[in-house]
Amino acid sequence: MGQFLVTAQLTGPTGQTITPELLVDTGATLLVIPQGFADALELVATREHVVQLAGGRRERWPIADVRLAIAGRATMTPCFIAPGGRALLGAVALESLFLTVDPVARRLVEVEGFAGALAAGQARNTLAEPALT
Repeated sequence: MGQFLVTAQLTGPTGQTITPELLVDTGATLLVIPQGFADALELVATREHVVQLAGGRRERWPIADVRLAIAGRATMTPCFIAPGGRALLGAVALESLFLTVDPVARRLVEVEGFAGALAAGQARNTLAEPALT
């Protein structure tokens, strides 16, 4: 899939905002931002998780929540804070914005949400109803 850049607005918990170009990378799980961006946004890591890099090496990176806005859409999303490198727009952030990649046109396009049969009230005969307390 061809790679391309999109302009985004990132906002941290204190209201600090930056407008970087993100490399669209559907192979990345989360939004990935370099430490310098995290510092500028005053992000606060709430946890860590193991991340596998493209070369196969594994590292433990902090995760923080950030507000992400692209093309008039916005969401709160978790992001990996990388020690350096390029900012990446990963799959979870794309899905949270209801966007997907058009690899031919090298652009982001809107997708519908999907709730599944059970959420729509179908297939109720196949599973027991959950107890409400």
